[in-house]
Amino acid sequence: MLRVLFVFFILLASVCLGIYLQNDPGYVLIAVDKWTIETTLWVAMIALVLSFIALYCFTSIASWALHIPSSYRRWKADRIKRKARAKTRQGLIEFSEGYWNKAKSHLIKALPGTDTPLLNYLTAARAAQEMGDSKLRDDYLREAQQSMPEAKIAVELTQAQLQLANQQWEQALATLQHLHHLTPSHPYVLKLLMKLYKQVRDWPQLIALLPELKRNQVVTRIEYDHLKQYVYLQSMKDYLKHNQHEALEASFESRPHALLYDPEIIALYCSYLIGKEDYVLAETLLRRTLSKGFSEPLMSLYGQLNNHGAKLNFAESFLKEQPHSPILLLCLGKICEAKNLWGKAREYFENSISYGAIPDAYLALGHLLQLLNDQTNACEAYRKGLELAQSNHT
Repeated sequence: MLRVLFVFFILLASVCLGIYLQNDPGYVLIAVDKWTIETTLWVAMIALVLSFIALYCFTSIASWALHIPSSYRRWKADRIKRKARAKTRQGLIEFSEGYWNKAKSHLIKALPGTDTPLLNYLTAARAAQEMGDSKLRDDYLREAQQSMPEAKIAVELTQAQLQLANQQWEQALATLQHLHHLTPSHPYVLKLLMKLYKQVRDWPQLIALLPELKRNQVVTRIEYDHLKQYVYLQSMKDYLKHNQHEALEASFESRPHALLYDPEIIALYCSYLIGKEDYVLAETLLRRTLSKGFSEPLMSLYGQLNNHGAKLNFAESFLKEQPHSPILLLCLGKICEAKNLWGKAREYFENSISYGAIPDAYLALGHLLQLLNDQTNACEAYRKGLELAQSNHT
């Protein structure tokens, strides 16, 4: 609305000025030295306007001419950037489709004009990894770090990921330890370290890392509890496998409070104790752990104690809770046999077979029948146990 009013007043003023000048055209005299110019006001005003227009056109053309080189450079730079973006897009698409060599080529060719050199180098490094060229991969990672020094953590994390994927354990460990020194609380660095230690079965290092994993919430509470149990169990298995008995015992004694009565750990350690005929300690650990909760693997080990400390009344205390457990019944039969309770032992063995036939129950029954001079039934029990063992194996 204001613009319309402004135009209206301009036109009104122009009309008024025109009427006024028609009655009195005015007079303009310009004198310079010996030169004089005489004209009417109308002609002077028109000449002034035309001169202004001519001057404006001249300065505009001159300015445009002077800016031609910079405009050309700007146009050329924009053109290079557009081509670089197009090549980068093409390279990323090819990388996603699995055309590693083409992707690498397009991403590297886009580098002179791209505004994302870090992305290009990192993706090209991944493509080189997929091509099996570790040297070229490391070259691209080095160039990536030089292109953007502030992205050091991102580049080294990518390097660690690729080294892990390529099973370069020593190189990955060096990279991750350096990253851990730079950023001790970085969740992903800790997660990759956890993955590496599990792969190389470096259980002491992983045990030492557990508090940091928990403190920085790298894993959930449930995952943490499972990992802790897994790490201690696997470390003990490895020590047992390599006959590192002192390390095994030290690991068992240093287990955290949450694993004091873990059935798998107790079962493994008690198997070791039974193997070295330390029946007293084995019976104590088994009884203490079973009192916390019934476990068939532990009850099976308790049955292996036989006349080496196994207590019949303790084992029979679980019958009310687990009356149909074949493992419990087998255990009871073995203890009764060790105490020369032949009839009771046979009953337990036969009940064990009826509730869930297992080869060990047939073997135990056959052995008992052989002691009782019942050779026919003993051979039949052995035969059934052998057939069942073969069918389970196949």
